[in-house]
Amino acid sequence: MSESGSSRSALFSMISVSMILMGAAILHSSFSQVPTAFSVSSFIVGKDKPLSMAFDQKTNKIYGIFATGTGEKNLIYVIDTGQKKVIDTIKIGSQKNDYLSNIAIDPDRGVIYATGQHLVNENDTTVAYDTLYVINPTDNKFKRIHLYGETEDGKEGGLAGVSVNPVTNKIYVGSLYPEGGKPGMYVIDGNTFKLAHIDKWQNGIKDILLDPESNLLYAGAKYDNLISILNQSNNEIVANITAESPIALSLDDENKILYEAGSDGKVNVLNLPNGKNTSSIEGQFVKNILYNPKDKLLYLIDQNMTNILSKNSNATKSIAIGVNMTNNILNKFETDFIVDNIVVNPSTDQAYLLGYDGKNSKLFILNVH
Repeated sequence: MSESGSSRSALFSMISVSMILMGAAILHSSFSQVPTAFSVSSFIVGKDKPLSMAFDQKTNKIYGIFATGTGEKNLIYVIDTGQKKVIDTIKIGSQKNDYLSNIAIDPDRGVIYATGQHLVNENDTTVAYDTLYVINPTDNKFKRIHLYGETEDGKEGGLAGVSVNPVTNKIYVGSLYPEGGKPGMYVIDGNTFKLAHIDKWQNGIKDILLDPESNLLYAGAKYDNLISILNQSNNEIVANITAESPIALSLDDENKILYEAGSDGKVNVLNLPNGKNTSSIEGQFVKNILYNPKDKLLYLIDQNMTNILSKNSNATKSIAIGVNMTNNILNKFETDFIVDNIVVNPSTDQAYLLGYDGKNSKLFILNVH
């Protein structure tokens, strides 16, 4: 294992992410073919705003965290993609004390993990605990795992990305604190719920991507401008890659390509085996990315902030595009809903997007022609 880690370290030390960037005009006009429209169907999910979602590939259900119009964030909607409807709503704790943010599912065990905050009154002071919620989808019972707490007043930060390794049954949770707090990453044992805290970053981790086959973990440190690559066996960093404010990561495991989206709108492409960089894509405001190994497309969710910030705009607010290995846009979908989240069914060529227009939430189902 040490020899393997050493070789990986030597390999990744050659890597930098000073990519060749293309302007937004190139994104739409300079490819060898005109993108075709995704075949899209959709249905209304409800009136609440979607925050995060995860796909259960065994049941073909989507579990989404939603916030009500008055701010409560303790709702998980269960969406049956086959029936195309919401079949259950899971309420976690109290709407005044539990605030969920991100969600993940163990694909083997079906256990749901959500990150958030649990407010507790202690000695007449409200303490906000960064919390991992462990949810049984069979009976909707849950337990809270408190990770870190401080007084609610002035708390600057909280938990971010969450990811599950089904092989080792370990849960990885990003802790993102631009100021103070307890930045870093938590590793929780799914059997005993014992936890370890990794504090090797100044401001903490935004997104976490696991590769069970290589036993590597990719952690996006948004405010540290780094992607850290860790060995899951010992939680040691084998390499750091400089990247501008990484907010989302996705992996093409077959071709060993890491995709990274930054808050500057750029999507960088990193070829991991040989350390070579390929052309990047620059959008307006890339919100999320996801690689689908079945159709071999990278899905990008790009937003038009001018239209989003305009109170009366009915124009395009979000664009979903499918990009192939040579950076050609093959498919495209535009909507006046604000879309932040995407999941892919790994056994089909379908991608699912959750959007919100201020009145209703809608699930879009995308098929590649």
